[in-house]
Amino acid sequence: MSLRRGITLLLAALIAFGLFAYIYTYDTPLTTPAGRSAEERQQAVTAAGQSEERTLRIGWTAWADAEVVTTLVKTLLEQHLDYEVERVMTDIGIQYQAVADGDLDLMLMGWLPQTHRNYWEKVQHRVTNLGPIYTGRLGWVVPDYVPESELASLEDLRQDEVAKRLNRRIQGIDPGSGLMQSSEQAVKAYQLDDQYQLVAASGAAMTAVLDRAYRNQEWVVVTAWQPHWIFASYELRFLQDPRQILGGRERIHAIARQGFQQDYPPALTGFFTRFYLNDAELAELLLDSQEHDVDTAVRRYIDAHPKRIRYWLSGEIDE
Repeated sequence: MSLRRGITLLLAALIAFGLFAYIYTYDTPLTTPAGRSAEERQQAVTAAGQSEERTLRIGWTAWADAEVVTTLVKTLLEQHLDYEVERVMTDIGIQYQAVADGDLDLMLMGWLPQTHRNYWEKVQHRVTNLGPIYTGRLGWVVPDYVPESELASLEDLRQDEVAKRLNRRIQGIDPGSGLMQSSEQAVKAYQLDDQYQLVAASGAAMTAVLDRAYRNQEWVVVTAWQPHWIFASYELRFLQDPRQILGGRERIHAIARQGFQQDYPPALTGFFTRFYLNDAELAELLLDSQEHDVDTAVRRYIDAHPKRIRYWLSGEIDE
């Protein structure tokens, strides 16, 4: 190798090393993954300032209300507050643990105080509750054409003729969900375990089973919840639950990891503490998402409620 060629290669190597060192030194705080530990996040914020944290990881499960609400939040934060939002789909139990561990920044589907009590008790001292964002109800649901004189309560399910009409099946949703955990308790409490199979599936499978039965005017019982578009699409009713196994009216909370309020500007925390959907607006949004698609429904909701959106984002109230 000639001396000139050797010097050229040495200079190229030095330049490459210098460029690498420059990029590594100045870009690391901005490119650290959002799933880092709480300690790593705090170190980055201390070094770079709150304004550098512009990414949020929000957990969700494939339930109709969760999809619509997380999409609405993502759209508003990205379009108006200049955040990048990553929605992470995972089981509800994993969401609680991931928020507590700092692997998720937020979850927007904490059903409290009853439905997710077991999950909440394990993590409540390692998370921050930002407050309720809408209300809901869980239970077992039948079409209104099923005579209430024959099936009005979970206790009526013990009758053999009723069990036969229902093909001895109770159609459920995701295994591990709070609704399914309560449903398993209800099966035992009402002594239905020798007559029925509680079928674990998904929210989509539950709606498909309900739709097929409804079109054929067949008897069916499904585990369901409000808010959900099915209550706008079909005539349904909740079965009475005299033992209160399935819970009553609940509030759905936004739950953040510890350090969230320190890592982000007050405007972001303020958004989540002000964000609230009333029953009528959420029902309208869910039905629109079913008739069109979620993104379209969210855009239409934002366009139709400018004062509400302004309040959520800024705290300002228009006269």
